[in-house]
Amino acid sequence: DTSGPGLHKRGYRLDANEAPLKETLAAALVYLARVKDYHTLYDPMCGSGTILIEGTMLAHNIAPGLKRKFTAESWKNIPQEVWQQERTRAQDLIKLDSDFKAYGSDIDDKSLEIAKLNSKRAGVDSKIEYYNSDIRNFTPKTQKGTVICNPPYGERMLEVKEAENLYLEMGKRFDKRPGWAYYIISPADNFEVVFGRRADKRRKLYNGMIKCQVFMYYKQ
Repeated sequence: DTSGPGLHKRGYRLDANEAPLKETLAAALVYLARVKDYHTLYDPMCGSGTILIEGTMLAHNIAPGLKRKFTAESWKNIPQEVWQQERTRAQDLIKLDSDFKAYGSDIDDKSLEIAKLNSKRAGVDSKIEYYNSDIRNFTPKTQKGTVICNPPYGERMLEVKEAENLYLEMGKRFDKRPGWAYYIISPADNFEVVFGRRADKRRKLYNGMIKCQVFMYYKQ
C-alpha cells in the first residue's frame, strides 16, 4: 500500500454533510463535463462543495494529492528530495489566472459552512461563491454555464416520491438554451421520464455500491 488513506481522500475535506460524494467520483463528473478554466460551474445542491472544489482544481491544474501525505513518503529507498521536487513541480503547474467562477447553493446552512471551509483548505475559496437557495429558485448569475449536481436519492435521504418531485423541478429549471450544459448523476431508472427530456448521452458510474448513471444534456 503506497498511499495510506484511500486516494479519494484529497486532504481538504475534513467535514462532510449527511451523504457526501467521494472526491474521486466528483472528479470523474467534472472530467466528463470537460470543465475548463474559462467555464462557469454551478452546483445548486452542493452539500459540502465537493463537485465545485474538484471542478475548480481540474480547471486550474491543481494536483489532487497536493494537500495530503502518502505512506510511500516514509520509504527509505525513495529520497525525500524526490517528493519535494514533485510537490514543487505540481505547485508550479497551477494556473489560477483565469476567468473561471463557480457557484454553489444549498438549503442547508451547515452544509454551506462546511463547503466554505473545505474550499479554503483546498486553496480554491477565491473562485467559489456559496449562498443559500432552493433548487426551485435556481437563477443563473451568468449567460452561460455548466451545471453538475448529485441530487438526493430516494433510498437514502428522501422518499422516492419526493426525489421524483425534485427531478421534475430540475427539469423545469434546467431548460434547453444556448451556452448551457447539465450533468446529473442519479440511480433512478425513470430519471429522464420525470425530468422531462432524454439525455444527449449517459454514462454508468457507481456511487459507492449504488449503480448510477450520469445524464448529460449539452446539445443546443
